[in-house]
Amino acid sequence: MNHNKISREDKKYLFIKVLTIFILFEISIILFNPKKYSFIKNIEKTFVFRNLYTELKDIQNYVNDIFNGTLIDKDVKIYKNFNPKISIVITIYNGEAYLKTALLSIQNQNFKDIEIVMVDDGSKDNSIGLIKKLMRTDPRIVLYKNKENKGALYSKTKGILLSKGKYVLLLDEDDILVPRNAFTTLYNEAEKYDLDILRFGILMSTPKIFIIRANITKPESPIIFQPELSTLMYRYDSNGNIKQYCGILTNLFVKKSIYLKAIEQIDKKYLNAKINFNDDFFIFYKLTKIAYNFKDIDRYFYIVLLNWNRTEPKIKFRIEEKIKNQHNLRCFAFLNYIEFILKNTDDSFYDKKFAIFTLNNLLLKTSCRSNTMNKEKSKIVLNLFLENKHILEKDKKEIKKILKEM
Repeated sequence: MNHNKISREDKKYLFIKVLTIFILFEISIILFNPKKYSFIKNIEKTFVFRNLYTELKDIQNYVNDIFNGTLIDKDVKIYKNFNPKISIVITIYNGEAYLKTALLSIQNQNFKDIEIVMVDDGSKDNSIGLIKKLMRTDPRIVLYKNKENKGALYSKTKGILLSKGKYVLLLDEDDILVPRNAFTTLYNEAEKYDLDILRFGILMSTPKIFIIRANITKPESPIIFQPELSTLMYRYDSNGNIKQYCGILTNLFVKKSIYLKAIEQIDKKYLNAKINFNDDFFIFYKLTKIAYNFKDIDRYFYIVLLNWNRTEPKIKFRIEEKIKNQHNLRCFAFLNYIEFILKNTDDSFYDKKFAIFTLNNLLLKTSCRSNTMNKEKSKIVLNLFLENKHILEKDKKEIKKILKEM
């Protein structure tokens, strides 16, 4: 008995010793040789449930090519196609520091039958000059300029409307597409099943690790049809309550005809409002109501790059511009899409739950009613809640009290 007890303690001691050595080894790698703490090593720890080594190794090589400025097909002649199969829409605001990286990730794609629609939203840096320079080497780039800063929603809508491809893919100026066969895979899959929307995974990059931002369903996930497609709009918490809409557009490969139908059904006052936060909501909401079919693909094609050098002057300038009145702009966007959901709800179970949630979790807080810009919008939204037959009497009393105080 005593011998067995000592044996178990020895095993426990050995395990702790090995674990300690491993942790110290990992720390030494980070401190003394950060390059070895690679994209692959981090990603493997995150995705222990999937065998992604080969795929992520390819992504690592691709990312290296992008940041090294290596254009793999630099000797290939590229011609402008006036009827491209895919349109990539990039909205730009002070994006001079990022544009080359984003464009290289597109130009490196082995699918060449594309157009690159760039919408500049009143940049104050040299974004326009850089784009014009790049246009001389790639005739597929098309540039449109807003006369003044109109916001992300307006710019995305403009880019979609002016695109010519059968399918549209949105890319933020400070992110990249991976790997080289992304367009080929997306196009072939969409054509094979005649899909309205094809969704793929997103990786979010921080200096130390890549994490999933947009989960995708099982690899063999079936095609989703209406009315189930409408439920993609929502995310739930552990208690089964709706937390927030979960629609983003940058990981969707969408038929342009479906985008056009969605945009047509959105009141122009929202499209023309200067909305820079949660701007995807309006279009995504309509997509889930209009599209006939939808499918997930078990691949990661989009990297949200967060580990940019924030002290670099061009990047610092962009960040400083972006955070001006950030809180007020977020509130303005949120109030607009609450108004939108209340006016557009089809009275479904999910829409009703969503409307109630927004009331209980944001509108009763003072943070979004504390300035002139949002005060009038708050009044409109609160009155819309009063008109909603699903609002409880106790909530109506609270709303009336708030309106009197405003």
